[in-house]
Amino acid sequence: MSHRHIRHYFPRCIFMTTGCLCAVLLFSCGYRVASKNRIESFKTVAILPLENSTTTFEVEQYLTRALIQEFVESTGFEVVESASQGDAVLRGTVHDITVNPVTFGRTSFGSTFLVTLRLSIEMTDTRNQQVIFRNNNYIFREQYVINVDVENFFTELNPALERIARDFASSVVTTVREDF
Repeated sequence: MSHRHIRHYFPRCIFMTTGCLCAVLLFSCGYRVASKNRIESFKTVAILPLENSTTTFEVEQYLTRALIQEFVESTGFEVVESASQGDAVLRGTVHDITVNPVTFGRTSFGSTFLVTLRLSIEMTDTRNQQVIFRNNNYIFREQYVINVDVENFFTELNPALERIARDFASSVVTTVREDF
């Protein structure tokens, strides 16, 4: 090869080598498949009724039912009642609920509300008593449209709580499964 050909192919060779090296480093960076985390080895999960330290009546019951349903549907785990029967135990406490109007209707009554839940959530592996997930300041925040008709407002509260509970449960299950 002549000197001129070497100068022409040398930059391409360096470029290709650098590209291959970057690809090797990128694909061997240690990431793991998201579904292969610690909770995938569980077959049963005990979801204990959440404690309610708020003044909102029965909110813990809505949230607990939604957590049970979401764990069954999203994970395939068998949900059991007793902590002694489960491979893992999920427990928590509802510390605070705030509902603030975001938008107002024509009669100055809120139509869209920002609902914020603050809880402590913990999941423990019962086989070795290791805490696999803990968040003492779990915040769930979402906007909800609630019936703007003042006469029908209170009949809308239970369906609204059910929507909030479903969204909250989905958020918790996703967070626990992704191991954050």
